[in-house]
Amino acid sequence: MNLLDQSSLQGVGGKGLSWVAKLGTLSLLYVAVFLTRIGFGTMIILFLAGPPYYIEASATIVGFILALYPIVEAFSALPVGAYIDRKGRRRAFVLGLALISGLTLLVGLTRNVFVIGSAHGLMGLSAAMVTVSSLTMITDLTVVENRGTGMGAFDLSNLTGYGVGIIFGTFLFSVFRAELGLAFIIVSGLFAAATFLIMLLLREPPHVKVGRKTLRETFTGLSGEVVAILPLWLSVTIILGFYLFLPRIGGQQFDISKSGPLLIVGLVVLGAGAVLFGRLSDKIGRHKTMLIGVIGELGFLVIFPEFYGQLIRAQNEKDILVAINIVGPIGIFAGILFFFGTALVPSMLAFVGDKASHDLRGSAMGLYSFMLSIGMAVGTILAGIFADVGGVQAVFFLGAAIFSGMSLTTGLLLRKQGQLASEAKRLTDTGQKPL
Repeated sequence: MNLLDQSSLQGVGGKGLSWVAKLGTLSLLYVAVFLTRIGFGTMIILFLAGPPYYIEASATIVGFILALYPIVEAFSALPVGAYIDRKGRRRAFVLGLALISGLTLLVGLTRNVFVIGSAHGLMGLSAAMVTVSSLTMITDLTVVENRGTGMGAFDLSNLTGYGVGIIFGTFLFSVFRAELGLAFIIVSGLFAAATFLIMLLLREPPHVKVGRKTLRETFTGLSGEVVAILPLWLSVTIILGFYLFLPRIGGQQFDISKSGPLLIVGLVVLGAGAVLFGRLSDKIGRHKTMLIGVIGELGFLVIFPEFYGQLIRAQNEKDILVAINIVGPIGIFAGILFFFGTALVPSMLAFVGDKASHDLRGSAMGLYSFMLSIGMAVGTILAGIFADVGGVQAVFFLGAAIFSGMSLTTGLLLRKQGQLASEAKRLTDTGQKPL
């Protein structure tokens, strides 16, 4: 049974606070997310860059250590979401930030492989706490008319933070190459600053409180529309795993240092598109905006192998005009499709926020964080298998097949939910009880 207090009743849908208070809290959340993503992006570089390598172990051991993070994040996201619904958003957010600060400091103070692996695994728990609680608070502080914009701004903070983190990590590696532990200590200070900022300024947003439930009771209570969007979300996260595997697929042809500016441009386009299409979804609706994203993403997946080949050729050219000429019209077309594809994430997150029951918002966001980690893991495994079979072309044609199939499944499920809702309304209007 839901436990409602007055502030919770006023706060449902983000209506209990003045727009100034909500804007201030949202801005604080975005800054905190930006700072934490800088830290995560930096650690990606510090763990993988070398020589010298910070983790002194075989490639198999290093791979296992790196895999612990998304595995723990995936399987902690569901209970974290349920915890957030029962105990509150701010508590989980602060605990997550404090945990990541301490764990990063621990990594910087030791070279013991077992300790580093254990700490890196627990970082997955802290990441789940920060991600799920921040998405839930954004849902609390927004309404249907502006939730897409709120989720787009979250995506922008996320992506730009990772971009800055990759640059910052490269800088720290070059400066502290002989003593990489100091670089991790600096990153832990960044996390600690974000923790202090949140503890000092963030207040728990008004929301519906829920009593204790089992995980099964919690997730069987999610709406059919939230469940219907899962196939599309899973396909998006699998494709993300494909993109993360690109440097390995390209082998010696792919030079991340030469492709750095292109990576930054890609992140800027993703962030800008997320805000723009998030706002568009507030105006024209989530379904139409998601359809724009599906068309853009599917088209990009189909032409990506050809586009990628042109990029490999262009990155070795010193003359920028020659490089642009090599990429040619396909680069422009790919850029347009890529931009349209950015409509997917903010519109899907806003859709989940719209449709999730007020007392299960944390659980709904936990489910999507779980799917994110699982999809990325599946994506990297499939990318490795199909890269051996047919290289980039095989991987991304597989991606197009998975994405189109999952998109069609979500479309059919949403249509069925719409038909059920229409039938229930008709029966209600005629005074009959729905079966």
